[in-house]
Order: sequence, then structure tokens, then C-alpha cells
Amino acid sequence: MAVDSSQLVWDFLKTNSQAAALRAMIVDGADNVVEAGNITEDFLADAVSTRRADEELDKALGISVQDAGENPDPRIEGHFMQFVVVRVYDRGRGYRNIRTVRIELMALLSPKAFKENLGSGLGRGILTMSYNDRTGHQWDPAFAVEYEAVTFSFRVVKEG
Repeated sequence: MAVDSSQLVWDFLKTNSQAAALRAMIVDGADNVVEAGNITEDFLADAVSTRRADEELDKALGISVQDAGENPDPRIEGHFMQFVVVRVYDRGRGYRNIRTVRIELMALLSPKAFKENLGSGLGRGILTMSYNDRTGHQWDPAFAVEYEAVTFSFRVVKEG
């Protein structure tokens, strides 16, 4: 069960039937939708090898979901803004695969995707969510990987 918005997004992208088309755009599907910190050189090298062997050059290497913190709303007790960053990674294919996945991601992650109180039973729930911003095409020289980061915010209510 999700304990915060980032875990909720990660689980949604990995398992929800609404995200099946997105997973089909990623090498190894749900296996390569990971939490932040799990993108390593071994992860990337394995994804590149799999993509090459499967001859599916139109798939991005992976997606990571990062918990980017939370701030209390000083106007409403028990309300918090939680931030989630979703990164799409690729290597050696330019921006085209990243763009395709990012477009699907932004269409998918909308308030209607979280209309159920997926945090029920925890004394908390998602009230609203919205798109904040995106980085555009970025290059990480440490991993020799291209990526784009998209940030979303969630208004969460917590009881007690």
C-alpha cells in the first residue's frame, strides 16, 4: 500500500492497466520502472543490451520515480504538498524515445488517474494533483545518459 505520492506514482506506473501503453515503450516494461537511486550503470548497460538483442530501438531504457519532498500548507491544517519527479532515460538515440515516453507520461498522470483514494486506510489521501514543470532534454555525463525530468505536485490530506 502506498505511503506517499511517489510510491503511489511508482506503483501506478508499474502495475496499473492504464499505464500498459507506457510500459510497452520501455525496455523490459514494468521491470525498468524503478524508484530513484536504482538507475545504475549496470541497469543502463543491461537495458542497452536487451534493447539491442530485441532490436527494439524505439524503446527508452527506463523510468525512475523520485520522492522530491513535501511542504505543509500553512493555510489548511493537515494539508501537504508532495512533489514527485519522474525521469525518462535513454542512451545513444537522441531525444526521440524520451519525447515519446514523456508525452505518454504527461497524458497519463492526471487527476483522473488518481480519482480513487489509493492511500485509503492510512489516514491520508490525494485531494488533487497537477503537472509542475519539465526539464527538457538533459545530458548526464557521469552515466553518459540522456534524460528528461517531469515534476508533479500532489495535495495530500493527513489525519491526526
